Amino acid sequence: MLFKIFYILYFLILFNDKINARILTECEAANELRKSSIISETFIRHWVCLMKFESGLDTRFIKTNGPLASASYGVFQISSKNNEWCIKGRSGGKCNAKCEDFANDDISDDIICAEKIQSLVGFKYWENWMKKCKTGPLPDLNNCRNRRYSSFKYPLWFL
Repeated sequence: MLFKIFYILYFLILFNDKINARILTECEAANELRKSSIISETFIRHWVCLMKFESGLDTRFIKTNGPLASASYGVFQISSKNNEWCIKGRSGGKCNAKCEDFANDDISDDIICAEKIQSLVGFKYWENWMKKCKTGPLPDLNNCRNRRYSSFKYPLWFL
């Protein structure tokens, strides 16, 4: 019995970040982009599409390519490769940011860095935008204007 309790507690601690991850809706993502005031309304649908296919709109998503390889962080999957945009463990790169700071619920810094990447490299930086958003259907965000969407995190007891 004690072993079962220990196992459950271990599991909850181990997966706590994923349990508490903030998964944005398309409307929430659009509203966050609008709130930033640096993203042109013309491209909001492209950005939401990009976020959807890069990270599943998961603000804490981290994709690694092995223990010694680079990783990509947050809703925009900003890469640590060659320390170009951010650096693991300390601020740096062209975005002057710590990569881990892109994998949290506050995406305002992610938006600033992603806009910088887009202005310097273009949307082609994101492979999934090239494959799925460049010529594919973009999300319909017409019902998102002037609506307030809250992000609700389910408490652990809800599971």
